[in-house]
Amino acid sequence: MKYAQYSGPVNEQPFDQSLILHFVIAYMFVPHGTDAPIYHVPAVTITVIILNSGIFFAPPLVEHFQNPEPSDSRNRLPVLTWIVEGGGYDGPEDYKLQYGEGIKPWQGITASFLHAHAMHLVGNMVFLLLFGIIVEGKIGWWKFLPIYFGVALIRGIFLQATVMVFNPGFHAASIGASGVIFAIMAIALIWAPMNNIEVTHVGWRYRTTHEVEEVDVPVYAMAGVFIVIDLFISYAIVRSHGTFAPFTPVLHTSGAMMGAAIGIAMVKFNWVDCENYDIFSVWAGRHEKSRDELNQQSGAKSEATLVQQGLEQIRQILDGGKNPQMAYRAHVSMAEKYDSWHLPEREFLTIIKQLSDQQRDNDAVLAMEEYLKANRPKLNQVRLKLASLLLERMDKPNQSLRVLASVSADHLNERERAIYRNLEEDATQAKNAGVHDSLDDW
Repeated sequence: MKYAQYSGPVNEQPFDQSLILHFVIAYMFVPHGTDAPIYHVPAVTITVIILNSGIFFAPPLVEHFQNPEPSDSRNRLPVLTWIVEGGGYDGPEDYKLQYGEGIKPWQGITASFLHAHAMHLVGNMVFLLLFGIIVEGKIGWWKFLPIYFGVALIRGIFLQATVMVFNPGFHAASIGASGVIFAIMAIALIWAPMNNIEVTHVGWRYRTTHEVEEVDVPVYAMAGVFIVIDLFISYAIVRSHGTFAPFTPVLHTSGAMMGAAIGIAMVKFNWVDCENYDIFSVWAGRHEKSRDELNQQSGAKSEATLVQQGLEQIRQILDGGKNPQMAYRAHVSMAEKYDSWHLPEREFLTIIKQLSDQQRDNDAVLAMEEYLKANRPKLNQVRLKLASLLLERMDKPNQSLRVLASVSADHLNERERAIYRNLEEDATQAKNAGVHDSLDDW
């Protein structure tokens, strides 16, 4: 993130830390790979890099094609000239992230695609590629996309609102993707602190030996150093000014704090699989142990816990209402595995109803047969439903009559008695009309 303008006194110009960081990146430490496991193609990361680069290089190209130079001109590369001269975004102010001009939500996103100069762009894109691969590689583009643009949007609103409340006389604007990139760096720090980043080290000896060195730097060191430096400088800035001033380190820190919150939340809610390499597992020493060792250490979960988890899974399936046969099969599986398993009345009746409503007749008959074998409170009602299904949809009047014979008519209400009489009459008529079904399988 870099300031596009600042309305304060000259001696209060914000410290542009990005110049030093880009120098270190470009001259001494050039990251170019990682050993972190990648499960998804970093489609969003690559697309964002292409968009940022395209937006940066678009102005000189458009100008060149609109105003072509004479054929004898030596300057045939207007883009390179534009870069050397420090050209960057110089368009409408509304695309920058403005402070002191109210809240403009879109500016958090538009400003993240603008850069002040070539080194600003290159430094940001190198780090976006590196840490974007780590983060998007774990969760896929469909989760990474809302994280990237959500951070850009919410962070922009937060910064504008904070300036408006705590520093209303401040007027400035910033551009650059580094605020969002610091969020991605913080997420990578939470998810993969011990994974290594492959770095080409160009030391001071290069001037005499012309040798470069390949080194592996842990994610916690690469990301942590930049985040800690910005955090320290942010504290110094806020303390010296006595109020919130969104200078470059502060902008970076705001992104890192959002990223850390997102990274921690996704680990805690199990929305990402870090394979015991996240910062909490590393702190507990679990990253050095195999899955078998972890299982032995933690011990098998109690049967009561597994039973409760199975019940919650069945409830989630039934709440969806689309796959009752899966819920019933999960119940059968749990009953085979655990002696303490008991499917509650409400869930059992819901399975029967959903199977019947969706005309899953064979599964519905099996579920009702099982229900009738237990001492359940709704035996008569389930018998009526089973008799109805056997008669009306499966054309089995004999089996229907046999089920009705087990109904205690004295325990039925008026409506249920009417259903009972109608079923009995229809089944008898079907039987007398020559419809025969076997009772062997009942």
